[in-house]
Amino acid sequence: MSLPSPELHTYFDEEAGERLYYSCEQMAFDIDGDVLVVVPPLFLSDGLSIPRWARSLFSKNPSWIGAGIAHDYTYRILPHKMTRKQADVLFLKLMKGYGVGWWTRRAIYRAVRLGAKKNWRARFPQFATTNHHD
Repeated sequence: MSLPSPELHTYFDEEAGERLYYSCEQMAFDIDGDVLVVVPPLFLSDGLSIPRWARSLFSKNPSWIGAGIAHDYTYRILPHKMTRKQADVLFLKLMKGYGVGWWTRRAIYRAVRLGAKKNWRARFPQFATTNHHD
């Protein structure tokens, strides 16, 4: 499994009321040669698409936030015609690859299954602009 670890930037989206993450570099996730997810530079992600009540339980840890960015991107563009379940399992594998402990990744996975359903649809991805740099 090949996992990127680029420098990440954040900005606070006033409209959404949350901090968003992005990289100025392309992020390529090669999952055991089976799936390749390539996230373009400046793609905006909330990191973890979990219910608000669960956000206090799990930090958006920069060491593995890439898993959340890849997951958000799969939700936005539906690469390889994957199902929502497949995208969520991919997220679970990426978290393991980034070293997230068993209990934490299973709990986050469950929270994503609960909280991200409303986000499962093809829609235009959002990208950062130069004034978003922190």
